[in-house]
Amino acid sequence: MNADLKSLVMRLLTLLHRAREERDEAAHAELNTLLREEAEARKIMSRLLVDEQALVSHLREESIVAIIERKARWSQGIVPLSSAPRWLRWFAPAAMAAGFVMLFVLWPSGGLQPTIASTQGDVEILQGGQRIPAETGRRIRPDERIRTGPNASAELRLADGTSIRMDGSTDVGFLRENAAHQVQVKAGMVHCDVAKQPPGQPLVFQTPHGELTVLGTAFDLLAVPVESRVRVLEGRVSWNSEARGGQRVEVAAHEACTADIKGVNSWVPVCNLDFRTMQAMPPQLETVFCDSPSLHTAQRKIVDAPNGVRLEDGGLRFADIKQTFGPQHGLVVTRWTEPVGGDVAIEVDLTVAPALDGDPSPQADRTLDRNPKWSLQMAVDGDSFDGYRVVFAAAQYPNGIEVDSLHPSEWTLLARDPRPMPEVGDHTLRVEKRGSQLRVWVDRELRIDTVLSYPLAPDRKRTFALSEYGVGPLIRSLRVWRDRDSIIPGSDSERTPKP
Repeated sequence: MNADLKSLVMRLLTLLHRAREERDEAAHAELNTLLREEAEARKIMSRLLVDEQALVSHLREESIVAIIERKARWSQGIVPLSSAPRWLRWFAPAAMAAGFVMLFVLWPSGGLQPTIASTQGDVEILQGGQRIPAETGRRIRPDERIRTGPNASAELRLADGTSIRMDGSTDVGFLRENAAHQVQVKAGMVHCDVAKQPPGQPLVFQTPHGELTVLGTAFDLLAVPVESRVRVLEGRVSWNSEARGGQRVEVAAHEACTADIKGVNSWVPVCNLDFRTMQAMPPQLETVFCDSPSLHTAQRKIVDAPNGVRLEDGGLRFADIKQTFGPQHGLVVTRWTEPVGGDVAIEVDLTVAPALDGDPSPQADRTLDRNPKWSLQMAVDGDSFDGYRVVFAAAQYPNGIEVDSLHPSEWTLLARDPRPMPEVGDHTLRVEKRGSQLRVWVDRELRIDTVLSYPLAPDRKRTFALSEYGVGPLIRSLRVWRDRDSIIPGSDSERTPKP
């Protein structure tokens, strides 16, 4: 035991003795302050009291003296020290000190020791068949789970400093198996900042579709019935899938990975654009306009339209078509100029305008079905003219989602979801295409899962695009990944064999 740690131990024991035996209120206050401000002191106290419920009680401002008293009453055959013989009261601090030193030296320091750092909204502990309200400072036992309600959140801290932030409708548990520590993400989204792990003792995150092994990194992990998804922000993780006899994929910083019953798919970044911080549009994005009369003909009049989008406070917005292009209606398209292949994943973070066309109703009362002109389209495996389009807030459904194509000229419906989009506010839209499978997400809800068989032009540029007809939302950011192993016509990957 080093000198600093020994000094802290002796200070704690001295304050305990003075608070208990001498009824020293100053020592009582100093002890409370020490536990409140010093993480190492709290760790020592939790080991000393063994039962972490005592520490939780203290953090609720309960007297530390009452904790010790109750601790004695809980032990059968042991009475409070105030009722014990004088010799026992004199011997107790020394016995406590000796016992504590033994405990501190011999007690293993490993273990996740997940503790609730903060909660917001409806958060509960699942213990057997019971549901217990979650409280800040409480530790999660290996046989317990913590679950957040639909609009709730919680942050957990592990003993090594790892932070796990839980979004709404998330279910997490903990266990230890062999040398690895296990975090079970049964459902929902967690945002993790993992401290560097000891050699041979990785931290493993389990989902219904596989295991994510980390040695120290930051990432976002989603688990839903149809798939699990990880986006690595820093460091590197290893994904082990249970599908196809087990697949292992290394995922580096800025990359992503999805896993389902079919196996694992690795995604490498194409772009990560935060429009809120940009002063000019990136050169890889070009904006064009096609008027409605020619849109559905073989002679489309597609013209450059750099003023079709604008950067403003908070993000990117499509320009008002009537004000920008006159009375002629049409389609504004912002498309990526480089080929990326047909298998891509696109995520758009957006904010739906609080009011359209002078709607005077309060923001909380407005939903997209009351603002029918709102729309955003995302195209994959081609641009908005010759690829597959996903139209969000398609007015005719009403304001649901449709998958269609304008190739070769006429509109062709391929799939639809008539359920209205969620209320105005901040949302994340995702389109993911792998082979012939297309999945469409609104926030964490899968809205369309379909197989595409409609043929597109073989000589098209396989890229992606955003487009809209009317009043568009404020687009805060755009993230795009392509399949790691896809061969992109016209690019270096076409001439480079797969590893």
